[in-house]
Amino acid sequence: MTAQTTDVRVVRRAAVAPRRARRRFGITRERLFAVLSPLLILVLWQVLSDLGVIDERVFSTPIDVVRLAGTMFAEGDLWHDVLVTVQRLILGMLAGAVPGTLLGLWMGLSRTARAVVDPIVAATYPLPRIALFPLVLFVVGLNETSLIVMVALGPFFTMLISTMTAVTGVPKIYLRVAKSFGAGRLRTNASVVLPAALPVIMSGVQISMGLALLGVVSAEFLVGQDGLGYVIWHAWTILSLPESMVGLVLAGLVGFVAYMLVAALEPLLMPYKSTKRSRKARKAALTT
Repeated sequence: MTAQTTDVRVVRRAAVAPRRARRRFGITRERLFAVLSPLLILVLWQVLSDLGVIDERVFSTPIDVVRLAGTMFAEGDLWHDVLVTVQRLILGMLAGAVPGTLLGLWMGLSRTARAVVDPIVAATYPLPRIALFPLVLFVVGLNETSLIVMVALGPFFTMLISTMTAVTGVPKIYLRVAKSFGAGRLRTNASVVLPAALPVIMSGVQISMGLALLGVVSAEFLVGQDGLGYVIWHAWTILSLPESMVGLVLAGLVGFVAYMLVAALEPLLMPYKSTKRSRKARKAALTT
């Protein structure tokens, strides 16, 4: 290999790197579609309302929802409700996802752990979360902690099962190759098992985020005195359907932003997970 060939490869790598960085952190076609598709639904909703296909007495138009939301934000209470729901979502997600992930890793790496814990999970996971709420109230009490516990139940089981499935699904050939290179158990788990399982784990995080939001709204329905769930339920009890629609739209917006944030974390946590196009670009850059 000549020095000129090496210089050409270095130059091509330098040329590809900015484009790869823009794809990772900038605007891509997929991210553009992810933003435009909800906007398209809103436009279609408005058009159908104007044509009389959708009854405005039941489903307020997007323009009316935006106007009412602006009024409610100006009054100040809606800001508090949004922030409270987001806070409960984050705390409940952390309280459920972190121990669920750790327990799932342990069960995935240990047959003994699976034999002990798996029957308990199989018996408790199918139970409706709402049915456990009286027990949570009896143990924890009617306070903010009980709401967080209710939110955490969904992410806990989802992350436990997805993490355990991801770890047990790592191809055995990866482990044999690591062992042949002299890697110990800790090194193999950290450098081979966890990176290979991370894509499935991140999918579990995205699903858990939606379940956590569902848990937040459900808990606020039942015992909340604030939050978007309380806004939706209180508006329904006084038959103020436009205010209820505002709460629904804002809850959906919170879920959308949370989903997009998790998706944006994937390239940072998994830089090795490249698309077919990026692999072709890398191959072209390395070819003389």
